[in-house]
Amino acid sequence: LDLSFSGLTSYAPLISNFMRTEALNHRYAYGTPINPGRLVFKLSEKAQIKTHRVSKRPYGVGCLIAGVDDAGPHIYETNPDGNFYEFYAHAIGAR
Repeated sequence: LDLSFSGLTSYAPLISNFMRTEALNHRYAYGTPINPGRLVFKLSEKAQIKTHRVSKRPYGVGCLIAGVDDAGPHIYETNPDGNFYEFYAHAIGAR
């Protein structure tokens, strides 16, 4: 798995720790590596919940996540509002 961040990068450690913990929990429970699509979905769910609560502030970071599973390589982009997309090739950031 590979992660790239764009935006308020102070959220990067929080997001990477969440993804690392989810991947380790999946490996411990099932004995296999987690599917990148499932991990991106869990991250998007976590980000989307932040947009519903008045007391919570949404993450101000977009993520570009690359992973490999049995079907081949995948590239995903997540947005601060909780949406995620799969691409064949993609770039993120201002430049």
